[in-house]
Amino acid sequence: MWWPSPLLGGDSVAPIVRGARDLPDWYYVGLVVIVGCCWLAAYVLAIREARLSGYAGIPAVAVALNIGWEFNNALVVNHASWQRPFNFGWFLLDLLIVRQVLRYGQKDHPELPAATFRRRFFALVVFGAVFVPAVELEIDDFYGAYTGLGLNAWMSLAFVLVLRRRGSTAGQSMYIALSKGAGSLLGVVLSISLYPHSFVIPVLGATVVVLDAYYTVTLYRQFGREGADPWRPRRRTAAVPTTMTVPAIGSGT
Repeated sequence: MWWPSPLLGGDSVAPIVRGARDLPDWYYVGLVVIVGCCWLAAYVLAIREARLSGYAGIPAVAVALNIGWEFNNALVVNHASWQRPFNFGWFLLDLLIVRQVLRYGQKDHPELPAATFRRRFFALVVFGAVFVPAVELEIDDFYGAYTGLGLNAWMSLAFVLVLRRRGSTAGQSMYIALSKGAGSLLGVVLSISLYPHSFVIPVLGATVVVLDAYYTVTLYRQFGREGADPWRPRRRTAAVPTTMTVPAIGSGT
């Protein structure tokens, strides 16, 4: 039976089987350190913002999945040695963020009883803790590039949705957005450098960069609508509309 030949695929070796490319130590380590510092700054700033505003500084769904990635890639699965200390540092900060999510996160889901919110949050934590190592072992994701970018894309989307749901800058700042955006952008550069033959990584990377840029611009405009200086460190919370309605975690809306 005749049928037109496919435009893509048919290679004898799948891109993921080729593994990562060797990079010069100065290039790889330098990017890892800079990326790590950017993310550490984003986490510290998010913790501060949550304390001031009473709203979670990082979306609950992103925290639930990220903590599994950080724990596994710091202590469980075989992972690049230079990244593991940063992963552990992020994990420790994430423990503080989890505490804040349990305290403040239900505000973003007022239709959920507190107990239900916590159950769904911990269900996502368990899923992430099992899913991340399963994928990394399946595809030999030694640098965590595939899983890391996948979770990062989800986090970027979650930030956009949180800003939209709250209708306010509460729990958010331009410095968090820029730190996260810079860390993500350089992480994309590092991932593409490691896997230049990958099709998935550029798609995930572009998704992260576009969502981060959209979130940063939208957050800046929201500060303008509130009449607030976006570059001045917050001292008290921004007002959140009392009519805010948000979908529940896992509601699919």
